[in-house]
Amino acid sequence: MKYFFHAETQKYKKRLKFTVLLAAMSVFAVSTFCTVNIVLNLGSEVILLLLAVIGGCLFLGMTASFMAVYFADKYIRRHSKYTYFDFLPKGMIFSEYAGEFVRYGNKVILRRLYYIPFDKLTEVSRDPKTAPHNLSFSGEIRSYFHESDRLGYHVNEDNDIEFDSIELNVRLFEIIPQLVIKDRFGNTKKLEKSVNFYWEQFKNTPEKKPFNISEHISVEKRKKLRTSNAALEAPSYSRNWK
Repeated sequence: MKYFFHAETQKYKKRLKFTVLLAAMSVFAVSTFCTVNIVLNLGSEVILLLLAVIGGCLFLGMTASFMAVYFADKYIRRHSKYTYFDFLPKGMIFSEYAGEFVRYGNKVILRRLYYIPFDKLTEVSRDPKTAPHNLSFSGEIRSYFHESDRLGYHVNEDNDIEFDSIELNVRLFEIIPQLVIKDRFGNTKKLEKSVNFYWEQFKNTPEKKPFNISEHISVEKRKKLRTSNAALEAPSYSRNWK
Protein backbone atom coordinates (compact mmCIF):
# COMPACT_ATOMS: atom_id res chain seq x y z
CA MET A 1 0.00 0.00 0.00
CA LYS A 2 1.33 3.45 -0.94
CA TYR A 3 2.54 5.45 2.08
CA PHE A 4 3.75 8.69 0.47
CA PHE A 5 1.97 10.93 -2.04
CA HIS A 6 3.60 13.72 -4.04
CA ALA A 7 1.63 16.76 -5.16
CA GLU A 8 -0.05 16.63 -8.55
CA THR A 9 1.55 19.35 -10.71
CA GLN A 10 0.02 18.59 -14.12
CA LYS A 11 -2.61 21.30 -13.59
CA TYR A 12 0.10 24.00 -13.72
CA LYS A 13 1.32 22.69 -17.08
CA LYS A 14 -2.24 22.74 -18.41
CA ARG A 15 -2.73 26.31 -17.21
CA LEU A 16 0.54 27.31 -18.86
CA LYS A 17 -0.53 25.83 -22.21
CA PHE A 18 -3.92 27.57 -21.98
CA THR A 19 -2.35 30.95 -21.11
CA VAL A 20 0.25 30.79 -23.90
CA LEU A 21 -2.39 29.66 -26.43
CA LEU A 22 -4.76 32.46 -25.36
CA ALA A 23 -2.01 35.08 -25.64
CA ALA A 24 -0.91 33.80 -29.06
CA MET A 25 -4.46 33.76 -30.41
CA SER A 26 -5.13 37.27 -29.09
CA VAL A 27 -1.96 38.66 -30.66
CA PHE A 28 -2.68 36.87 -33.94
CA ALA A 29 -6.26 38.18 -34.09
CA VAL A 30 -5.31 41.79 -33.36
CA SER A 31 -2.30 41.66 -35.70
CA THR A 32 -4.42 40.23 -38.52
CA PHE A 33 -7.05 42.93 -38.06
CA CYS A 34 -4.41 45.68 -38.07
CA THR A 35 -2.63 44.21 -41.10
CA VAL A 36 -5.84 44.14 -43.14
CA ASN A 37 -6.54 47.78 -42.24
CA ILE A 38 -2.99 48.76 -43.17
CA VAL A 39 -3.44 47.22 -46.63
CA LEU A 40 -6.79 48.97 -47.06
CA ASN A 41 -5.47 52.33 -45.91
CA LEU A 42 -2.10 52.55 -47.64
CA GLY A 43 -0.80 56.10 -47.58
CA SER A 44 -2.99 57.04 -44.62
CA GLU A 45 -1.68 58.41 -41.33
CA VAL A 46 -3.51 55.67 -39.45
CA ILE A 47 -0.89 53.13 -40.58
CA LEU A 48 1.59 54.29 -37.91
CA LEU A 49 -1.04 53.84 -35.23
CA LEU A 50 -1.87 50.34 -36.47
CA LEU A 51 1.82 49.38 -36.55
CA ALA A 52 2.16 50.63 -32.96
CA VAL A 53 -0.84 48.52 -31.95
CA ILE A 54 0.75 45.43 -33.54
CA GLY A 55 4.05 46.11 -31.77
CA GLY A 56 2.28 46.67 -28.44
CA CYS A 57 0.29 43.45 -28.78
CA LEU A 58 3.43 41.46 -29.59
CA PHE A 59 5.17 42.93 -26.53
CA LEU A 60 2.22 42.20 -24.22
CA GLY A 61 1.85 38.69 -25.62
CA MET A 62 5.53 37.88 -25.08
CA THR A 63 5.47 39.39 -21.58
CA ALA A 64 2.37 37.38 -20.62
CA SER A 65 3.93 34.18 -21.99
CA PHE A 66 7.22 34.67 -20.14
CA MET A 67 5.37 35.46 -16.89
CA ALA A 68 3.20 32.37 -17.31
CA VAL A 69 6.27 30.18 -17.86
CA TYR A 70 8.02 31.67 -14.82
CA PHE A 71 5.13 31.17 -12.40
CA ALA A 72 4.23 27.72 -13.75
CA ASP A 73 7.82 26.51 -13.34
CA LYS A 74 8.02 28.06 -9.87
CA TYR A 75 4.82 26.43 -8.60
CA ILE A 76 5.75 23.06 -10.10
CA ARG A 77 9.13 23.09 -8.31
CA ARG A 78 7.75 24.39 -5.01
CA HIS A 79 4.81 22.01 -4.75
CA SER A 80 6.89 19.05 -5.92
CA LYS A 81 9.19 19.60 -2.94
CA TYR A 82 6.99 20.99 -0.18
CA THR A 83 3.49 19.64 -0.85
CA TYR A 84 3.03 15.97 0.08
CA PHE A 85 1.06 13.49 2.20
CA ASP A 86 3.02 11.20 4.50
CA PHE A 87 1.93 8.25 6.66
CA LEU A 88 3.49 7.69 10.09
CA PRO A 89 2.93 4.81 12.55
CA LYS A 90 0.46 6.82 14.67
CA GLY A 91 -0.82 9.47 12.30
CA MET A 92 -0.59 11.30 8.98
CA ILE A 93 1.15 14.45 7.77
CA PHE A 94 -0.17 16.82 5.11
CA SER A 95 2.38 19.46 4.08
CA GLU A 96 1.53 22.33 1.73
CA TYR A 97 3.63 25.09 0.16
CA ALA A 98 2.26 28.42 1.44
CA GLY A 99 4.37 31.13 -0.18
CA GLU A 100 7.77 32.74 0.30
CA PHE A 101 9.52 36.02 1.02
CA VAL A 102 13.02 37.46 1.11
CA ARG A 103 14.62 38.29 4.46
CA TYR A 104 18.11 39.79 4.69
CA GLY A 105 18.76 38.68 1.13
CA ASN A 106 17.75 35.07 1.79
CA LYS A 107 14.64 33.40 0.43
CA VAL A 108 12.36 31.98 3.13
CA ILE A 109 9.82 29.28 2.23
CA LEU A 110 6.58 29.06 4.20
CA ARG A 111 4.60 25.88 4.72
CA ARG A 112 1.32 24.81 6.25
CA LEU A 113 1.66 21.45 7.95
CA TYR A 114 -1.15 19.38 9.45
CA TYR A 115 -0.69 16.40 11.77
CA ILE A 116 -3.68 14.04 11.85
CA PRO A 117 -3.29 11.50 14.71
CA PHE A 118 -5.12 8.22 14.12
CA ASP A 119 -6.44 8.07 17.68
CA LYS A 120 -8.11 11.50 17.30
CA LEU A 121 -9.47 10.88 13.80
CA THR A 122 -13.24 10.42 13.64
CA GLU A 123 -14.11 10.46 9.93
CA VAL A 124 -12.61 10.41 6.45
CA SER A 125 -14.94 11.40 3.62
CA ARG A 126 -14.82 11.94 -0.12
CA ASP A 127 -17.47 12.79 -2.71
CA PRO A 128 -16.47 11.03 -5.97
CA LYS A 129 -19.22 12.72 -7.98
CA THR A 130 -19.00 16.42 -7.09
CA ALA A 131 -15.43 16.70 -5.72
CA PRO A 132 -13.28 13.69 -6.70
CA HIS A 133 -10.07 15.70 -6.09
CA ASN A 134 -10.95 16.61 -2.48
CA LEU A 135 -10.58 14.63 0.74
CA SER A 136 -11.96 15.63 4.16
CA PHE A 137 -10.76 14.68 7.64
CA SER A 138 -12.61 15.23 10.92
CA GLY A 139 -11.13 15.01 14.40
CA GLU A 140 -8.50 16.83 16.46
CA ILE A 141 -5.98 18.00 13.89
CA ARG A 142 -2.87 20.00 14.66
CA SER A 143 -2.27 22.90 12.26
CA TYR A 144 1.13 24.60 11.87
CA PHE A 145 2.10 27.64 9.78
CA HIS A 146 5.83 28.36 9.95
CA GLU A 147 9.00 28.62 7.96
CA SER A 148 9.75 25.35 6.22
CA ASP A 149 13.09 24.86 8.01
CA ARG A 150 11.31 24.79 11.39
CA LEU A 151 8.89 22.03 10.40
CA GLY A 152 11.31 19.10 10.20
CA TYR A 153 10.16 16.00 12.09
CA HIS A 154 11.05 12.39 12.80
CA VAL A 155 9.56 9.33 14.51
CA ASN A 156 10.90 8.50 17.98
CA GLU A 157 11.36 5.07 19.58
CA ASP A 158 7.72 5.05 20.74
CA ASN A 159 6.54 5.62 17.14
CA ASP A 160 5.30 9.12 18.01
CA ILE A 161 5.98 12.16 15.85
CA GLU A 162 8.68 14.46 17.23
CA PHE A 163 9.54 17.82 15.68
CA ASP A 164 13.15 18.89 15.39
CA SER A 165 12.10 22.26 16.89
CA ILE A 166 11.19 21.08 20.40
CA GLU A 167 8.65 23.85 21.08
CA LEU A 168 6.44 22.63 18.23
CA ASN A 169 5.72 19.45 20.18
CA VAL A 170 3.87 21.35 22.92
CA ARG A 171 2.81 24.71 21.47
CA LEU A 172 2.84 27.04 18.43
CA PHE A 173 0.06 25.08 16.74
CA GLU A 174 -3.71 25.32 16.44
CA ILE A 175 -6.25 22.54 16.94
CA ILE A 176 -8.81 22.44 14.12
CA PRO A 177 -11.86 20.13 13.89
CA GLN A 178 -11.73 19.57 10.14
CA LEU A 179 -9.27 19.59 7.26
CA VAL A 180 -10.21 19.56 3.58
CA ILE A 181 -7.48 18.82 1.05
CA LYS A 182 -8.53 20.54 -2.17
CA ASP A 183 -7.08 19.54 -5.55
CA ARG A 184 -3.52 18.84 -4.41
CA PHE A 185 -3.12 15.17 -5.40
CA GLY A 186 -5.37 14.80 -8.41
CA ASN A 187 -8.04 12.14 -7.98
CA THR A 188 -7.99 11.19 -4.29
CA LYS A 189 -9.35 7.66 -4.66
CA LYS A 190 -5.95 6.02 -4.03
CA LEU A 191 -5.18 8.43 -1.19
CA GLU A 192 -8.48 7.62 0.53
CA LYS A 193 -7.76 3.90 0.16
CA SER A 194 -4.34 4.29 1.81
CA VAL A 195 -5.79 6.42 4.62
CA ASN A 196 -8.42 3.80 5.47
CA PHE A 197 -5.87 0.99 5.24
CA TYR A 198 -3.34 2.54 7.64
CA TRP A 199 -6.08 3.81 9.96
CA GLU A 200 -7.51 0.30 10.22
CA GLN A 201 -4.02 -1.09 10.72
CA PHE A 202 -3.50 1.31 13.63
CA LYS A 203 -6.81 0.32 15.24
CA ASN A 204 -5.84 -3.36 15.03
CA THR A 205 -2.40 -2.84 16.56
CA PRO A 206 -2.12 -5.01 19.70
CA GLU A 207 -2.00 -3.05 22.93
CA LYS A 208 1.47 -2.58 24.31
CA LYS A 209 2.04 -4.52 27.54
CA PRO A 210 3.18 -2.57 30.61
CA PHE A 211 6.84 -2.96 31.41
CA ASN A 212 7.50 -5.76 33.90
CA ILE A 213 11.08 -5.91 35.13
CA SER A 214 10.67 -9.47 36.34
CA GLU A 215 10.37 -10.61 32.72
CA HIS A 216 13.85 -9.27 32.01
CA ILE A 217 15.66 -10.81 35.02
CA SER A 218 16.88 -14.32 34.51
CA VAL A 219 16.23 -16.72 37.39
CA GLU A 220 19.12 -18.98 38.28
CA LYS A 221 18.14 -22.59 37.89
CA ARG A 222 18.64 -24.93 40.80
CA LYS A 223 21.56 -27.21 40.20
CA LYS A 224 20.58 -30.83 40.06
CA LEU A 225 22.28 -32.84 42.81
CA ARG A 226 24.57 -35.63 41.77
CA THR A 227 24.52 -37.27 45.22
CA SER A 228 21.90 -37.88 47.86
CA ASN A 229 23.75 -35.65 50.33
CA ALA A 230 23.27 -31.95 49.57
CA ALA A 231 26.13 -30.97 51.88
CA LEU A 232 28.59 -32.75 49.65
CA GLU A 233 27.43 -30.66 46.70
CA ALA A 234 27.82 -27.32 48.52
CA PRO A 235 30.94 -25.24 47.72
CA SER A 236 33.79 -25.66 50.17
CA TYR A 237 35.72 -22.71 51.57
CA SER A 238 38.18 -24.82 53.59
CA ARG A 239 41.78 -23.75 53.23
CA ASN A 240 43.22 -26.68 55.25
CA TRP A 241 45.17 -28.57 52.62
CA LYS A 242 47.05 -30.93 54.99
